Amino acid sequence: MSHFLRRSIWLRTIGMVREVRTRAISTEGEGHLNVECCDVVIVGGGPAGATCATYLADLGKKVIIVEKEHFPRHCVGESLLPSMMPILDDFDLLEKVEACGFPKKTGGTFIWGKNDEPWDVLFSNNPFLPHPYAYHVDRAVFDKLLLDRAIESGVDVRQGANVKDVLRDGPESDARVTGIRYTTEEGDSHEVHARFVVDCSGRPSVIGRQVTNREYDDKMRQVAFYTYFNNARGPQDEREGHVIIESCKWGWFWYIPVHGSTMGDVSMGLVSGQEFKDEYGQIGKQAFFERALEDAPYMQKLLGPDAERAQEFRAVVDWAYTCDRSAGDGFYLAGDSAAFLDPMLSTGVSVAMLAGYSTSVCIHSVDEGIATEAEAAEFYHGNYQRMYEITRDFLHYFYACNGREDKDAIFWKARNTLQMDESIAACQAFCFLVNTVPANPHPALDKQIHMYLQFMDQLEHPLAEMEKVDGKHQAQKKRDAYNEVHSMDLDTIPELNGALESSWAIDGENHRLRPVKGVEYDSNRPIFSSTSSWLLGRNLHEVSDEEADILEKMDGKRTWSDILELFALERGSDRATVRAQMQPVLAALSERGLFLERKRSGTPSIALAS
Repeated sequence: MSHFLRRSIWLRTIGMVREVRTRAISTEGEGHLNVECCDVVIVGGGPAGATCATYLADLGKKVIIVEKEHFPRHCVGESLLPSMMPILDDFDLLEKVEACGFPKKTGGTFIWGKNDEPWDVLFSNNPFLPHPYAYHVDRAVFDKLLLDRAIESGVDVRQGANVKDVLRDGPESDARVTGIRYTTEEGDSHEVHARFVVDCSGRPSVIGRQVTNREYDDKMRQVAFYTYFNNARGPQDEREGHVIIESCKWGWFWYIPVHGSTMGDVSMGLVSGQEFKDEYGQIGKQAFFERALEDAPYMQKLLGPDAERAQEFRAVVDWAYTCDRSAGDGFYLAGDSAAFLDPMLSTGVSVAMLAGYSTSVCIHSVDEGIATEAEAAEFYHGNYQRMYEITRDFLHYFYACNGREDKDAIFWKARNTLQMDESIAACQAFCFLVNTVPANPHPALDKQIHMYLQFMDQLEHPLAEMEKVDGKHQAQKKRDAYNEVHSMDLDTIPELNGALESSWAIDGENHRLRPVKGVEYDSNRPIFSSTSSWLLGRNLHEVSDEEADILEKMDGKRTWSDILELFALERGSDRATVRAQMQPVLAALSERGLFLERKRSGTPSIALAS
C-alpha cells in the first residue's frame, strides 16, 4: 500500500470515525486488501478485551475485537477475586453469572509457613472489599459470557482472525501505532486503522512485543502442571468454597472447585521451578506431579480415594514479567499482555478486567479532551507498574518466609532472596495484602488500607521491633488521639508530611479522569490514612486547592507566623483575620496527618495543631 493511501486512511481515523468502513483496494503488486477504520481495535477477546470493548461501546465508540480463537475455548485461571465483581455489576451480569451455577469463592486456605496447620483468609471479614465472595468459574463459559456482553453492546467481534503485524504512522520504531493487519482462516487479509490499538492478547502479546520491551523477573521463573478431577472428596467444612494452597518441597499445589465445568469438578495444579526442568523433562509431567503430590498430605486428603482424573496433564510456563511501557503513542496493553505474575494470588482475570476498565477510562478521557494522550498513557502505565511492583514484592516475601522444615529444598532456597526474621508470619503478610487491593481502579474500591505499604517498608525488621511504641506503624494506631485541633503556636514550624503532587483520579460516575492534587505517601511518612484516592500514578491523599495552598507554604523552614504573614499579604488582610480563616482548613489537614509540627529547636512530631 502506498504511503499516501495509508496516510489518508489514518487522517480519517483522527476525525473520530463513527462508522466502521470497509472497502477493498488494490495497489501494484499487493492484490486485494480489505481496509477498515474504527475508533478502537482490540486484539484478544478474553476478559481484558471484552471488558474494555464493552465500556467503550456503551460510550458510543465503534470498537472491533480481533480474536484468534473461537469461543468458547479452554483457559486456565478459574479462581476470581471480589475486586472484579463491580464490573459484572456494571454490565448487569451478576444474575447471569449466578445462573451459571459457578461455586462461590468465599476465601482462601493456606498450608504455608512453619507448620502444617491450615490458616484462612475470609473475604467476608474484609470490609474494604466490594463483595463478600467471588466465583470459581469455568473460563470457557465465563469468558464467552463477557464476550457475548460486548457483542450486545455493538462490538464487532471477529473470531478466527490471526494478527500478523502492527501498523505505524511512519517507518520509525517509535512511530505512532495506528492499527493492525490480520488474516482470516479463509486467507483474506485485512487492515484495521484506529485511533487506539489495545493489546489484550495475553502472554503472546502480539502487539506489545513489537512496541515494548518485556522484562522478566529471574526470581519467579516457574512452570505450572495442572489437570482436572471428578469425584474428589473436597473439604468437608466451611472451606468448601475456598481456593486451597499447600506448599511442598517441590513447590506448591492449588485446589479449585469448579463443579459443573466442562473440564471436571476440580482444578488441581503444581507450581514448580525451572530448576527441575531436566527432571520433569525426563520423567514427564504426570510422574513429576504425582511424586510432588506424595509430599502434599492435605491435597491427598482433598482428592480422596475415589478421585478420577478427567483430563490430560497440561503445562504452562509462568515466568513473571512486565513491559517497560504498558501504554504509549496510540496503544495500550491490558492483562497478561502488559504483565504476568505468579498465580498464587488468583489475580489474573481480576487484574485483566480492571486493566480493561482503566484503559477504557483513559481512552474516553482523551476523546473528551480531559487529558492529553501522553498524560493518560503515563497515568495508566504508572499505576500498572505500581500494582505489579507491590504484588511482586509481596510474592517475593511470601515465598521467602514459607519456613518449611525442609529448608534445603531447592525450590524454596532459590526463592529465599530476603533476609526474613522467622517471627514475621506468612499469614500476617497475606492479610496485609488482601486488605489493600493495591492499585484497584474501580470506584467501588475507593477505600483501601495503606498499612501494607508501610509493612513492606519494614520487612527487614522483626515484628518485635515493629511493635515498639515509637515504631512507625504505631503512628497509625495513634491517629484517633489527634482529632481535636486547636490553634497552632505562632513559633511552630509546620512541615509537609510527604510531598505535594499533581496527578489524576478516576471519576467513576462520568467514566473519565479528573485532575487532582494530593500529598504523596512515601517511606518517611509516619502516618498512613485509612482512606486514600485510588488508581493514582502515585499514592496521593487528595486535598482541595485551598488546602494545597497552605501545604505549599509548609517548607519546613517557615514558622506558622511566617505563613500567616504571607497569606495576609496575598489577601490584603491582617494576620488575626487570616489565622481565623485558616483554622478550619488547618484542622482538616491535621486530622488527616498531612503535616508535622515542631518547635524551632525540636524534631518533627505528629501534627496536633495545638
